[in-house]
Amino acid sequence: MTANKVLLQRKYTRLIQLFAEKADMNIEEAMDKFYHSETYQLISNGISDMHCRSDLYIVDDLLIEYGYKKDIYY
Repeated sequence: MTANKVLLQRKYTRLIQLFAEKADMNIEEAMDKFYHSETYQLISNGISDMHCRSDLYIVDDLLIEYGYKKDIYY
């Protein structure tokens, strides 16, 4: 399933802001990391409807991907 591009851009904005806050980094660094992440690739390619997941869920994935948080499933 593909999401509306405007809605995805709004979600990306929220994700970047929340990621910056949780990882204690500036918006520019968070934006760079977000757009180069595997998580972004999954969302933008419509893989497993990642865009339907909550902002916090996706940000947790980003935090785990970049080593700011440990994966609790290991």
